[in-house]
Amino acid sequence: MNSSVFRFSNGWFRGFLGRHHISLQSITKKAQKVPEDYKPFIVNWLRYNWRNSQPRSDRFWEVAIEYSVSHYQLSNICNLDETRIPYEYLDGKTYNTTGEKTVWVKESRSGWDKRQACLVLCIFADGIARVPPIIIFHGKGTRLGTEKLRYHDGVLVEFNPTAYMNDVLFEKYLTDHLIPALGGRPTLFALDLIGSHKTSAILQLFCTNNITPFLIPAGCTTLVHPLDVSINKPFKGLMRDITDEKIFEFESAAEFEKWTVGDRRVMTTHCVGKAFDQFHSTKSHLISTSFRKLGLSLPLDRS
Repeated sequence: MNSSVFRFSNGWFRGFLGRHHISLQSITKKAQKVPEDYKPFIVNWLRYNWRNSQPRSDRFWEVAIEYSVSHYQLSNICNLDETRIPYEYLDGKTYNTTGEKTVWVKESRSGWDKRQACLVLCIFADGIARVPPIIIFHGKGTRLGTEKLRYHDGVLVEFNPTAYMNDVLFEKYLTDHLIPALGGRPTLFALDLIGSHKTSAILQLFCTNNITPFLIPAGCTTLVHPLDVSINKPFKGLMRDITDEKIFEFESAAEFEKWTVGDRRVMTTHCVGKAFDQFHSTKSHLISTSFRKLGLSLPLDRS
């Protein structure tokens, strides 16, 4: 018998898992590098943030007394992210009688569980909402009729073939909404390292308007991106609850089945708008805390 081979039974293995609190779990994140490999990138990223947050030597004490964080005011430290939102929330699980071999679930409309839009959120380190969210739907948006008049007033709506933010939409969003909200003050802007965020036209726009782009290293968004780390999940959970409430308002399935894609777009804008307002009124502390914990709004002495 080979003494180097250790043999065990299924019962022993289950006991081993129980003693060491190990369980079989679904994979939630996949990465090309293990977290330890990201450490140099994140440290350099934080050093870049600290260097750019230091006031000029001739204004150091003036800024240190007036601002507790850096020469960026909390109202001028912001983070933008794009995330997919579904038309239909069918997560593959529901309650049913034990022993049933077939579990049915009703869709609002065939294919809506696969139809998605892009939601773009921009948050600020003081937890105050200054720019509206934007939803990008799939399509050209040329045959809307009166549909656009029914959209939520506090939500921007755009259309393109990919239902995703491109450089044209991003420049429009900056020019029409974000830049006016910044008031011309120095701004630290954290965002993903994707193509539409670093074109020559966008970088020139940043430079002209005193905005320092704080591009998060590739693969590190789940570690240091405020929206990705702390905000997106609870926000989408809140939006899902509001969506369910809207659906339950309909008195009959017959009325509900008459919904068109346009009706669903209208409802989506109202759910996003309500969630955006409610999240900022009840969870503003979560937003400001996430900026501080992730190193975007550290004090001047780096404590």
